[in-house]
Amino acid sequence: MRKLSKNNMPPTHVMLQRGVTLIEMMVALVIGLVVSLAIFSVISVSEARKRNTTGANDMNQNGAYALYQLDQAVRSAGTGFSQQYTLTFGCAINAMNGGKAVIPPAALPSPFDSLKANIGGAFRMAPAIIWQDPNGKLSDLLIVMSGSAGYGEMPIESTSVPSTSPAQLHLLNTLSFSAGQKLLVAERPGAGSLPACLVESVDASYAGPASTGVLPLGGAFYTVGTNKTLGSYSSDSVALNLGFSPSFNLFGVGANNTLVGYDLLNGSAGTDLIGDGVIEMHAIYGVDTANNGTITWTEPTGSYAASALLDGSVNSGKLIASIKAIRIGIITRSEVEDKNTVSGTTLPPMFAGTAASYTRSLSAAEQKFRYRVLDATIPLRNSLTLDN
Repeated sequence: MRKLSKNNMPPTHVMLQRGVTLIEMMVALVIGLVVSLAIFSVISVSEARKRNTTGANDMNQNGAYALYQLDQAVRSAGTGFSQQYTLTFGCAINAMNGGKAVIPPAALPSPFDSLKANIGGAFRMAPAIIWQDPNGKLSDLLIVMSGSAGYGEMPIESTSVPSTSPAQLHLLNTLSFSAGQKLLVAERPGAGSLPACLVESVDASYAGPASTGVLPLGGAFYTVGTNKTLGSYSSDSVALNLGFSPSFNLFGVGANNTLVGYDLLNGSAGTDLIGDGVIEMHAIYGVDTANNGTITWTEPTGSYAASALLDGSVNSGKLIASIKAIRIGIITRSEVEDKNTVSGTTLPPMFAGTAASYTRSLSAAEQKFRYRVLDATIPLRNSLTLDN
């Protein structure tokens, strides 16, 4: 056999080595970047659509909830005092809470801060009143009042002049009252205007009906200026039960696109949030002056302006009684601004088909948001049966 010399033996210390070339690495990086870009693009589009869908859903839900809240308040407006509207519609309200006057209030928070002056300085009993900005730049404001007693709204006649020390009403009977309930003391109107009325509470010591017909009252009475005090009511005055939690509320569009409310009776320092995403609110009256079931949609101007309806006259009380429905329109807006224009220069009309039709124009910046125009007709069920 042939022997291999030492020099002819295959080397045992040499190992084969392989790797990735620079070109291969660059190709792999390019492929990875393209895939990452595609994935990022899909995620970006998906998130944008998700954001738009969520924003639209939130906008619709906010609008529906805001209208629901307004519907609940307006539909019950006038409970407890509508059937006696000749005694109550238009009487100036005096009320105190915690030792301070809450109606009329000394001051109101925004957006209601100028309302008191614009309606003549007094808040008067009425189921629902619309205040419209005469310059057309602001949303409308609503004044909505209702009781919560659930009784037949029969006024309880006085048998003698109320006493002030102790504070008591002398009535034919006290069957419908309970301790802690609110009541309205009203005087029978004269020929031209209604005397002021007083909101008070039944004293906590009241244990139930008594044969004497004496109803003890709690709290302080309004004694400032020329407003009526308890002792100035006559033996012709009456008492109406407003229940434990009557609502004397204001509604309007406040800062940050919010629908807000304010409780006049509680005299709170700030407003309560009703709904988000509301940029504008308007309302009109459904009026039936002939009392024949035919509604005429009427703007809150002229004889139906808030200041005219709340002037305290007997005739204004009749006009308030002719209001059978409120039609409310609100505009909601999405929270997120789109990169592109997504809305036209004008929105669909509010109150279409009526003389009060309203169309909102949009600036170039506003057109990058999405909008909904919602419109609801709310009957004033306590006023539908009034013979005005």
